[in-house]
Amino acid sequence: MAKYNLQRIDLYVPQYGTDAIMMVDENHHSGEPHLVTTYKNIPAHGQKEVAAAIPPDWTDQDLAELIFLPLRMGTGRDWPAWEIPAADHGSLSLFRFWKGEQPPRI
Repeated sequence: MAKYNLQRIDLYVPQYGTDAIMMVDENHHSGEPHLVTTYKNIPAHGQKEVAAAIPPDWTDQDLAELIFLPLRMGTGRDWPAWEIPAADHGSLSLFRFWKGEQPPRI
């Protein structure tokens, strides 16, 4: 199992106009590590916290690339990059969509 150095990132999420805390939960109840985002104010989608499974081959670098991808604004699908796998593809797991990777098959 991978061990992540990324423990906590505090950031502003312009898509939702709120601050957030991101953490890696290596002891997620599913048995898989998850990237967990907790929003200070509840966004329009109504979830204060979102979580996505981190693939076993991912490193801290993959997480950093995802978190700091350029904003996608004005598309009508303006959610943060870490929500794109679930929102655009129905995936409970992260994947490198910005590198052309396809969602994992269930």
